Amino acid sequence: MAGSIEFRAFESRSAASHGAADLLASLLGYKLDEDPVAQTCLVVSGGSTPGPCFELLSMKSLEWSRVTIVPSDERWVPVSDPDSNEGMIRRQLLQGPAAQARVLSFFREGIKAEQAPGVIGQDLGSLQRPFIVSLLGMGEDGHFASMFPDFTGLPEALDPDGKAQCIMVQTDGSPHRRISLTLSTLLDSLAIVLLIFGETKRTVFESANRGGSGYPVESLLRHTVCPLTVIWSP
Repeated sequence: MAGSIEFRAFESRSAASHGAADLLASLLGYKLDEDPVAQTCLVVSGGSTPGPCFELLSMKSLEWSRVTIVPSDERWVPVSDPDSNEGMIRRQLLQGPAAQARVLSFFREGIKAEQAPGVIGQDLGSLQRPFIVSLLGMGEDGHFASMFPDFTGLPEALDPDGKAQCIMVQTDGSPHRRISLTLSTLLDSLAIVLLIFGETKRTVFESANRGGSGYPVESLLRHTVCPLTVIWSP
């Protein structure tokens, strides 16, 4: 049975970022208070959209020492590279109170990208699951995480019952190989938040939500078994 989908529209991107940060903090705080010793996990996307949300979330008074931040996807580059999602997460989220959180690094020195899914998959399997909440973004081509429309392995990556925790993604349009959580892994969340900006992305979302769009994000909307909140502003 599919989970519920709630659409929340805000007048500005600043207001939407505040709304997303408040929702994430509320979900994390509830679970941290519910079990005072449990470890929790927050999945977050990269890109420019979540930056202001991260900065707001980083100042929330939570027991961040019990939170592990898991990237939804990552380019196969060192954290020092400007294109690294982990680098962005560390600069914009692991500040202030949130500096006590830890990040599950995807890029590993000394191994090839092709070997990474097996290594990272073992680490993902050791984390407290389900994830408390996954914050995802979406491109104008309907991709989420690194589920790009031109990825040849997309059908397997979007299998809601797939066994792989994460996969390597390589497409003609990306200069870097990537590691991405699969749909089945992302669905192992108590809640999902999709943060999107702009009229084009709203049109893509609405098309995917109606069905028959062919956009990768349609699989996320169709198969989610937990509450999914879409936060949007022009």
